[in-house]
Amino acid sequence: MGAVTVGKSAPAFSVVTLDGKEVSLSNYRGKALIVNFWATWCGACKLEMPWLAQLRDEYANRGFEVVSIVTDGASEEAVRRIADKYGVKYTVARCNHKTAQAYGGLPYLPESFYIGRDGKVILASADAGSKEEIEANIRRLLGLSPK
Repeated sequence: MGAVTVGKSAPAFSVVTLDGKEVSLSNYRGKALIVNFWATWCGACKLEMPWLAQLRDEYANRGFEVVSIVTDGASEEAVRRIADKYGVKYTVARCNHKTAQAYGGLPYLPESFYIGRDGKVILASADAGSKEEIEANIRRLLGLSPK
């Protein structure tokens, strides 16, 4: 099983988006990034989705991005319906075994990994925090002072 260590490089991943495009960690080189693992059955995941969508839109012009990786086998239609409901405009992809293992097996959902522009993990978070907590972590990633 892989291990994600704060202060170390984020594990590489390669996943396929709902549109069939391959996306990897290297696509986001130089950006501050949240890699968010979730499932369609997960209430806490759906709680934080609109916050992630809003914060991504707010901070995208500062070099911030979100990659959302769905871990269950729900249909593409079900995943799209949830993403649309919560205003998700960021990348949504399907998890695979290798990615799940690289990120510690994902024993809890949602799990978010905050990755700095240098590719190092700044913070790992299991369960949905508050919107304010997520924003504070994003501001930290971007080197901005707290609100």
